[in-house]
Amino acid sequence: MDNRNVVVCDNGTGYVKCGFAGENFPTSVFPCVVGRPMLRYEESLVEQELKDIVVGEACADLRHQLDISYPVNNGIVQNWDDMGHVWDHAFFSELKVDPSECKILLTDPPLNPSKNREKMVETMFEKYNFAGVFIQIQAVLTLYAQGLLTGLVIDSGDGVTHVVPVVDGYSFPHLTKRMNVAGRHITSYLVDLLSRRGYAMNRTADFETVREIKEKLCYISYDYKREYQLGLETTILVKNYTLPDGRVIKVGTERFQAPEALFTPELIDVEGDGMADMVFRCIQEMDIDNRMMLYQHIVLSGGSTMYPGLPSRLEKEILDRYLDVVLKGNKDGLKKLRLRIEDPPRRKHMVYLGGAVLAGIMKDAPEFWISRQDYLEEGVACLSKCGQA
Repeated sequence: MDNRNVVVCDNGTGYVKCGFAGENFPTSVFPCVVGRPMLRYEESLVEQELKDIVVGEACADLRHQLDISYPVNNGIVQNWDDMGHVWDHAFFSELKVDPSECKILLTDPPLNPSKNREKMVETMFEKYNFAGVFIQIQAVLTLYAQGLLTGLVIDSGDGVTHVVPVVDGYSFPHLTKRMNVAGRHITSYLVDLLSRRGYAMNRTADFETVREIKEKLCYISYDYKREYQLGLETTILVKNYTLPDGRVIKVGTERFQAPEALFTPELIDVEGDGMADMVFRCIQEMDIDNRMMLYQHIVLSGGSTMYPGLPSRLEKEILDRYLDVVLKGNKDGLKKLRLRIEDPPRRKHMVYLGGAVLAGIMKDAPEFWISRQDYLEEGVACLSKCGQA
């Protein structure tokens, strides 16, 4: 079977990454948003005909004329009608495929309700008529992209951060940790921090601008208190940023204050553990035989793990907790730990890459895919093929 007949689609909260089996990069990456024209604009736009439904990049250009909806929230599909428009755009406008001649590999967030998974399979067969479907947990695909079967995946995208232990290609839902702090929340916090400095960034279009500021200037501090002190006493951390309208703003301590929410979620009023605590608790709750393997293969994945300084801060915090809780302060034991945090440069698209690798290997293995025949005979019970029914 030709690679062009095997579609890979990773639906994230912020972006959809889609393409074909065996590719090293998604064919298309577009924002997972749907826009509908506001009534008050419909009359004034006679000369420029606006479509009833606008998807992806086009929403950014027409933002002030549209009601915007995000069909995926915290990694999970909430609005199936709008998700249908997103998939239409992916398959017909971006990839230009005939689904009835293709198989599709979809990605599944950890802790996704089984009803959602069933609805996804149903949509792929009933609406699009795909020839075969397979659904795989995102964390497992991340490890495939790294050439691993066992490891601990920290996946932080736009809507949610997960810490998922995987052993021999199987994830452990009951040990998976979740935190509702990720890209979108950090951008909102940066909007808030900049407004305290006197820069009002409250229009929808400004949110995109602040996201760009975040991606260009933010980093994770190694020692938050010392960095904050440095920011108060010197101007060494201040950077200028030119806004789209030409104004120049100064960004200082906000550069590391905003992403600090990943380690200290209470900064943005989110209860629960930060990233380092989630990782440590997750590994310590695993059976003792697998702990060392997980400490040696902690893999970062997703756009919100791209901050400079994140791997070294994470390493420091995990070592501190291990020394304190496991070794009771005995530093000699640290030599045996061999902690390793893997931060692959293309980790923004890790889940997609793993999906493309897996789909490329399995494209001609009929026993791997749920076929249309399986679905017609068994209904959603056919999901047992993905180990998830």
